Amino acid sequence: MASEADSVPMEASQPSGWWSRLGRPLVAVLALQLLYWLAVQPALVVPVGKLERIGLHSAVYAELGEATLDAWHSADKADTELPWEDCCRAGYRGIEMQFDLSEIPAEGLAVVPIVGSDNYQMWLNGSLLLSEGRMQLPDHTYHGNVRAVFRLPSAALQEGSNRLLFLMVRDRGSPHFFVAAPVVGDYASIRQAYRFRAFLLNEYNTISYTIGLTLAWLALVVLWRGEQRAVLGWLVVLFAAWSLRLIWYDATDPPLHGEARMALLYALVNLLPVAWLNLANSWGPRPTRWVWAWSLGLWLLLTVVTPFILYHDWFEGIETVNQLGMLMTAALALATLVVFARQLRAMGGERIAEIAVFSLCVSLIIVDAATALHGRGSQNVATSMPWLMLGLVAAFLARNVQLFRSSAQINRLLSERLERREAELTRTHEQLREAERSQVLAAERHRLMQDMHDGVGGQLAALLSLARSGQPDPQSLLRAVADGLTDLRLIIDSLNQIDDDLALALGSLRSRLQPLLDTAGVALRWQLDAKLSLPGFGPESVLQVYRIVQEAVSNALRHGQPGEVAIALARTEEGVELRIEDDGQGMGAQRGSGLGLGAMADRAQRVGARLELGARPAGGTIVRLIWPLNPSSAPQAPR
Repeated sequence: MASEADSVPMEASQPSGWWSRLGRPLVAVLALQLLYWLAVQPALVVPVGKLERIGLHSAVYAELGEATLDAWHSADKADTELPWEDCCRAGYRGIEMQFDLSEIPAEGLAVVPIVGSDNYQMWLNGSLLLSEGRMQLPDHTYHGNVRAVFRLPSAALQEGSNRLLFLMVRDRGSPHFFVAAPVVGDYASIRQAYRFRAFLLNEYNTISYTIGLTLAWLALVVLWRGEQRAVLGWLVVLFAAWSLRLIWYDATDPPLHGEARMALLYALVNLLPVAWLNLANSWGPRPTRWVWAWSLGLWLLLTVVTPFILYHDWFEGIETVNQLGMLMTAALALATLVVFARQLRAMGGERIAEIAVFSLCVSLIIVDAATALHGRGSQNVATSMPWLMLGLVAAFLARNVQLFRSSAQINRLLSERLERREAELTRTHEQLREAERSQVLAAERHRLMQDMHDGVGGQLAALLSLARSGQPDPQSLLRAVADGLTDLRLIIDSLNQIDDDLALALGSLRSRLQPLLDTAGVALRWQLDAKLSLPGFGPESVLQVYRIVQEAVSNALRHGQPGEVAIALARTEEGVELRIEDDGQGMGAQRGSGLGLGAMADRAQRVGARLELGARPAGGTIVRLIWPLNPSSAPQAPR
């Protein structure tokens, strides 16, 4: 789902936003593409140039039973043209060609063999010039990948016709033999012309997989300790597969031979486009689901099928395996382009270096896949891979690793993040406080309205009923007005509490009860422990206690005819006790249920107390409101 920023169209009056999101990344992509195609690629593919070469002629070949000079001399030979190719049976082959010299150079000649086989020997006029490793199947070695400039010494040369012989061996892994016309000519000129190409084929190969293995190890360490594990994991796969592929060509005496060795090569080669695809998919903020599953499934299927095709020589054997690999590479290259294009929009202008490097990687993969399908086969990714790997790691570190920044930059970055976080928390806290304040006000408003309705509203209703009776009793009217006024004052007193301590709130109640008792001729004895504190009582809880005391005193005046009412608040063994006591006639068992005891008990439960009623031994009534003592703190009523 697109974000709000994505859904808002760009205005023409905001060129800076357009430049940041599209302009700068586009310039970076074009700049890196131009740098590669105009500078890097020509430097990595240096043409040999024109050389004075000695022509070769009279090429003959033969299939041998073993790679020896005697087997060559006794074999039936056939004429051929160069380049020569023999497919598709493993074994031994020999091919000989001739060149003519009018005179023998003092420093000899140079030769650049172009031979495709697992291993080979090079003979000149019956003299062995090159022989590395073993040439006996099935335990031969793989020195045939060595690419270098070799010297043809003057002692082995002769005036007139010279015979250059290659004895070759291949197993069933890749039973293709190939020989092109070798480059023969002046030693100094050829060595100078092929110096950089020899470096790319040998030392550069070693440098490449050394860089790859090092980066794979570093990515694995960061993967173990860091975040973004999908990106780091596919970087490890990419670097490791590429490095092992290069080591495969460098390993002259591997433990695997034949079809198993070739199946391993194709497993590594086919894993590379899978790694590129998943790396592009996981690099951006919007990865496509299940890409890893179906791409790895396709690779696993091809990896399982390849050995069967090679072992049983199905279809066209290795040609079929090669075509399947190129088709898979081309398909995944296009998928990589689609996935990367989808991620590109989400990256925006904040990851310019990553966008530029990834764009170059994707373009090189597509170029190599397209040329491979057309039979030409470019090596842009192969020759540029060390720099691509370093570029990927540099782009990743530039955005994610803060250890490479100065301490001042880190402190500034952390301060900015902390300030933003504090601002967000402050806004959230204010919003929560405002919401809580609104809820409290709404609840308090509802409670006040309910109290007004139940208390003052009831008194007014009683007054209205008396007024409508025709001949109201003045004393009844006076008592109803007094009760309504007292009830209203209690509500106001509960709202005016500065503190939430019940002991302090009861002081306001005394000022309301004293005139009422004085009018009735009843003494008020008030006993509150000055050291006692009962926190946690809000306006609602205070009002409930007020009403309990009011109801107890009213019952005493109406039914008991007391001479004294005592109100005490003290700590006892049971907890904290509020006692309302009178010396009147007592409530009487027959009237107990009509004194509002149910309402009093309900109010006591609301404030977390227990209500008890009893009679004095000398006559009178005792109403006790008890808060059980909490061992850790004073009792608290719910708000």
